[in-house]
Amino acid sequence: MIQLIASSSFSYPKEPDRINEDSLLPPKSVGDGILFAIADGVGSYSGANQASSTAITELSELTSISLDSIPNIFNEIRRKVSALVDKSEEFDKSATTLTFCYVYDSGVIIGHIGDCRLYCIGEKRSYQLTKDDTRHQMLIDQNIFKPRDLKDKPGKNILTTAIASNVDMEYDCDFIPWNELQGINGMYHLCIMSDGAHNAWERRPRFTTNTMINSQKFSNGILRRIERFGPDDDFSLVSIIVNVTSP
Repeated sequence: MIQLIASSSFSYPKEPDRINEDSLLPPKSVGDGILFAIADGVGSYSGANQASSTAITELSELTSISLDSIPNIFNEIRRKVSALVDKSEEFDKSATTLTFCYVYDSGVIIGHIGDCRLYCIGEKRSYQLTKDDTRHQMLIDQNIFKPRDLKDKPGKNILTTAIASNVDMEYDCDFIPWNELQGINGMYHLCIMSDGAHNAWERRPRFTTNTMINSQKFSNGILRRIERFGPDDDFSLVSIIVNVTSP
């Protein structure tokens, strides 16, 4: 059985007077599991916040999820995002990223496109469960550069795919059983961050053990770090802790 123990979330614009192009879905019961997500509208085009909110709205209306249903989910979201042009011609290039996580008795189902990140948070470190769809990651995958070579180079946020009518959509879907994830006495801490949040986290990806295993403390720690260094983008986070036991 799976039980939600704790959750925490936030979503803020980079600057107080600008539109937040991130949208999030706090943990929501769907079928026999729990769904949560973040979508990050591609800010270089009009309608970015409409695209991200459309993706989250479509997810929030789901009544069931399976690994086989992921292609249909992404295709339907793309159809809805593409239809935004019917509201305004300036939305013809609206685009968004999307990362969602569905936890249930057997494990974790992941749907992902873009550069938000899903982490499993252990006692001493975090484990990234998604791969960024960015130019930097593409160069790393092709063995042209190592991560350390690109650490301070520009272009880390240039996407290679997204949900949009005019872009080839290359999403990832995956299933991870619980025994392949880092748990703590049957409890698992899972967290999705948009790039504005995980950029701050990756500056020094660790807190004290008491903070790492506490959803609220972890969330507050990320917020304080963003406030200290200043945000470099809209920043959003959804964190949950679930208890998994045998039926």
